[in-house]
Amino acid sequence: MNRQKNAGWFLITIVAGVLLGSLIGSLLGQALPILTFGPGPLGVENVSADFGIITFHLSLMVHLNLAGLIGLILAILIFKKI
Repeated sequence: MNRQKNAGWFLITIVAGVLLGSLIGSLLGQALPILTFGPGPLGVENVSADFGIITFHLSLMVHLNLAGLIGLILAILIFKKI
């Protein structure tokens, strides 16, 4: 597998691991509140650029928690095994 294709699969694996970890953390958050522990939302709230005709709005927020971190670590380990 070439380097560029390998990097693409790595990115997909990382995103899938974080999403699955966060989903599991949300589902099990009532039973195991430690999984939802994290610093809260991080990122850029709302940035606007008005060019007269077109207005752009950009917002990027990342909600980190322990379950997402566990999913990230598991995704990296799985990617290395494959």
